[in-house]
Amino acid sequence: MLQINQRPWEAGLEIFLFLGLAVFLVLSPALWLRPGLHEKRRDALRMAARESGAAIRVDKPPLQAVEGLVGYRWRYPQAAPGSDFTLVRDGHASDRLQEAVAGWRWRQAPLPPLSADNDRRLKEVLLTLPEDALVVASGPQGLTLWWEESPEAAAFEPSQRALVALVDQLGGSGRHRK
Repeated sequence: MLQINQRPWEAGLEIFLFLGLAVFLVLSPALWLRPGLHEKRRDALRMAARESGAAIRVDKPPLQAVEGLVGYRWRYPQAAPGSDFTLVRDGHASDRLQEAVAGWRWRQAPLPPLSADNDRRLKEVLLTLPEDALVVASGPQGLTLWWEESPEAAAFEPSQRALVALVDQLGGSGRHRK
């Protein structure tokens, strides 16, 4: 407060600091709620995935020991179901599981077995996936990539295009209803 032997500019400084503090207290909740760089990067990644036809799954992942996995699922055409299989990254798979390609093991081999062309294409796609991609699972309804979403959207784009092409190719490789 203004004291008798206080200089006039010091009183103005106190008022300015008080007003600055009040403005900061009013704006701080809005600044705190603003998305950070990680959220902006993740949102851009998810938006690009949705535009490619993927649905984002945040339900229970196939690996319980790893938290924070998100599933990107591309659907097969309803009239052309996909083959059932599950592939797990070596670091999270048992040594007893059969190796599919360097760095990946079959938790469940394809049922029915994939054609040579589909098998080759699947293995090519596995090699393009980022290091944080831990599980690739396919069922009659769709192909799901379970991962930690670490790269930028532009860096994931080649893998995303390869996955969309793989879904197109694997559609119809599963068991058909009679």
